[in-house]
Amino acid sequence: MKDYEIPAAWVVVLVIAACLLMAPFAGWIVLAAWLSGFARRLHARIAHRLHGHVHLAAILTVALMAMVLVPLGLVLTLLIMDAIALIGQLAQSDQFHSVLVSLVQQHKEPNPNASIGELILMQGDRAWAIIKLVVSSAAQIIIGLVILPAGIYAMLVDGGRWYAWLESHAPVGPRVVRRFAEAFTETGRGMMFGIAGAGMLQAIVATGAFLVLGVPQAFALGLLVLIFSIVPLIGTGLVWGPVAAGLALTGRVGAALGLAIFGIAVIGTIDNLARPWLARWGKLQLPTFVVLVSMFGAVELVGGWGILFGPLVVRLAKEALEVRREAVQA
Repeated sequence: MKDYEIPAAWVVVLVIAACLLMAPFAGWIVLAAWLSGFARRLHARIAHRLHGHVHLAAILTVALMAMVLVPLGLVLTLLIMDAIALIGQLAQSDQFHSVLVSLVQQHKEPNPNASIGELILMQGDRAWAIIKLVVSSAAQIIIGLVILPAGIYAMLVDGGRWYAWLESHAPVGPRVVRRFAEAFTETGRGMMFGIAGAGMLQAIVATGAFLVLGVPQAFALGLLVLIFSIVPLIGTGLVWGPVAAGLALTGRVGAALGLAIFGIAVIGTIDNLARPWLARWGKLQLPTFVVLVSMFGAVELVGGWGILFGPLVVRLAKEALEVRREAVQA
């Protein structure tokens, strides 16, 4: 052995150790990589306007993204907590009839003449719950919120150089690295456009219908529509169907029939029309059923980040099998 050679076992141990050290924040890193990919064109345009000042352009790009993502994250947090509370209320109902009725009946009449300050105070319990949630996992959330913008900035500035280093040093060769990089990017783009995009359109339309019909917690139900839109064929119907049944049981037969027709003709049709159109920008080379099962399985194993890791790992495994088969046939 030459004096500058390292045993292969040492390399494997050190690489595994490095991965384990970064594993607690792997979700933030993956999210930063995907978001930096989406922001690359914006970064290039800003850098061009700034006459090639790449670092300043990266700072401005991250700032613009934060202006969009921070309010969106706060709103999404409120909606998630509303959805959790709604599911908790339904779980406490011991009869199927009462479950359906509770979907469409307001438990507490809001004051239409309430001031903005009073409306804010009415949300105090939710705000306090969010504060407790943040404090209970403050360390990881704070570090993650540092890693995310820092990661986007670093990848915008040095991502190309990092990728070139990986191509030249990875044991699988540059061609395989490119294949895996393309599968990684495809997964992020496909989940954003092909899955979340179509689901978001269905959720917006469904939420509008719930608001028109005066259904309480319409926004929480809209979030559930977004989540269940992943389920093939009957996904969104698992939300608006029980709501329509609850309307019928409370004597609002016309509203129930209207929601059922709207759900089939509009909400359900959006998926058939929007998903293929959005797939042109982000087609994920996995069946929807596989994406669904991989998400649920990964959430069960690693928690909330499983929504990202499930499809990503399965897509990389599919790519690995294809690369292996091509190598055997060659």
